[in-house]
Amino acid sequence: MKTRTIMTILITGLSVLLAASIVYGFDHKDVDTLMETHLCARCDLSGASLIGITVHSDLDGSNLSGADLRQSDLSGTDASGANFSGANLKEANLAGADFSGTDLTGADLTGANVSGTDFSGAKLDNAVWTDGQRCKTGSIETCDKEEKTE
Repeated sequence: MKTRTIMTILITGLSVLLAASIVYGFDHKDVDTLMETHLCARCDLSGASLIGITVHSDLDGSNLSGADLRQSDLSGTDASGANFSGANLKEANLAGADFSGTDLTGADLTGANVSGTDFSGAKLDNAVWTDGQRCKTGSIETCDKEEKTE
């Protein structure tokens, strides 16, 4: 009985780990390409830890959902049409980047530099803006801030 319980716990644990790797199943080859060349258009980098990375060119159409990009330098990068939903972009440098048509739903941009960044058509639903305030559901191109309740 005890062995059966332990086996059940182990199988359940492995199932949870497998499910997590499917949800955030970034392609290791894409991460290697990004690290070596600093380019990666249409790459799967979902859930990848890319803290402090420097990219100044092409991420258009890439999947960076749930990626950790804290303190990264993406200034001047073409990230048009990319998926950054749930990504951590705290203190990232996005100055002059093209984020047009990008999905930033639930992303955290606290302290990020967005000077000159193109957010045309970008989805900012429930994103945390550079000042730490949450954007309203339905925010497109600009962060319509939620009203603070006291």
